[in-house]
Amino acid sequence: MIGFISTLDHPEMVGVNPEFAHETMAGLSFVHAVAQAIDAGKLFHIDLNDQKMSRFDQDLRFGAENLKSAFFVVKLLEESGYDGPRHFDAHALRTEDEAGVWEFAKGCMRSYLILKDKVEQFGKDPDIQAAIEAYKVRDDGLEDLDRGYSSAKAEALKARAFDREALGRRGPGLERLDQLTVELLLGVR
Repeated sequence: MIGFISTLDHPEMVGVNPEFAHETMAGLSFVHAVAQAIDAGKLFHIDLNDQKMSRFDQDLRFGAENLKSAFFVVKLLEESGYDGPRHFDAHALRTEDEAGVWEFAKGCMRSYLILKDKVEQFGKDPDIQAAIEAYKVRDDGLEDLDRGYSSAKAEALKARAFDREALGRRGPGLERLDQLTVELLLGVR
């Protein structure tokens, strides 16, 4: 859709409204879809809910099934400066009574706010920040290529030679970073 929008007569009037469940049903990464929309300046609205992969459109309570993905979506929204609507396009379990429906609504909002606090903790945790710093590849001349897309940046990246073997030997430490993230979400950090 982002590519299509750029072909319209008034692309500035059109944006996207990605939904967590729809991306997850198809086995796609919702975080990546949202990041692309933010990068293109086309995230106009977002539908937060949850979903089991390869199942029908469940519209589960936000954070109920894919907690780590929900965390990274909140992290992306909060750190990107997105100030648009956050909508919970979800519904309580079909067996709930009215009181359960209100608990469901409170649960969506509470989960978002808890994850927002976890994002702040993530940014301040010295072990997590050290793991992120160790993961980053420093490559002279490419620092300006990490934000936003342009034809010139694409050409510069294509022209760059990378030492794949050296990069493969460095052991980026992603397992440690992932474990630290899980520990943060489980409340032991």
